Amino acid sequence: MGEDKELRQELGSKTMVLKQLEGVYNTSGDMLQKKRVLKEIKEVKQTIEKIKGRIIILGIENDLLEEENINNPGLDSVLNVVQIAKYREDSRDREIDAVTSYMEFFERNYLSILSEYHIKLDFNHSIKRDVFYPRFMEIKKILKEYDYELDVLNREEYNNIAFYRDKSIIHKIKHRYLLSLDRFFKDIRTFLNVLVDDFNKGGIVILHPQDFLSFSEFEKDRRLEGYTVIDVIKQMYLFADEFTRFLGLPNM
Repeated sequence: MGEDKELRQELGSKTMVLKQLEGVYNTSGDMLQKKRVLKEIKEVKQTIEKIKGRIIILGIENDLLEEENINNPGLDSVLNVVQIAKYREDSRDREIDAVTSYMEFFERNYLSILSEYHIKLDFNHSIKRDVFYPRFMEIKKILKEYDYELDVLNREEYNNIAFYRDKSIIHKIKHRYLLSLDRFFKDIRTFLNVLVDDFNKGGIVILHPQDFLSFSEFEKDRRLEGYTVIDVIKQMYLFADEFTRFLGLPNM
């Protein structure tokens, strides 16, 4: 709780500085001063976003430490930041809509980070880490099968025999897709838990846990820029844990 309090105090201080800078910018007639102040405003805003992100992470970790909150991630839930969108224009399956929205978010924000470029691990754990990307790509192929069968169903929607046949196939493919995702995220959760546990014990599996993530200015998705490597690993663990709880499938 000490770190949380310090962060909130720093957030209040930076917010006050931001208001002062914005006041100077809005009232100054000196273009050079406005240009300098604008740069400072952008830097302070970036710092504020990093502090807010760290506060959210601490909040989630504190919730998970309380047994009564384990099954209720609350407002700081990682999944809660994901906007649920229809998977297809003709989608009538809200579960698929939610799952594919979560997967798109994971792929855009976390999958590329789970690489040697962003997260450097010792040799043995690097090998284990590198299997997750191709596994995820294989799971996406199942979703393409699902799409194909939906297209077939739509073409044959007035043929009752084809309708029931194809609907059965769709249910089977969906079930295979969810089972594959469940196994994938339970495995990745176990792997990330090993990394976090090693870090907490002062281990060296993660070679640069306190380094900050940095992205090229040309990269579109930079939500995690400025977070430390260990903080992002913890976020990914929480995502995997919450998502497997969302699926609610038994251990196989």
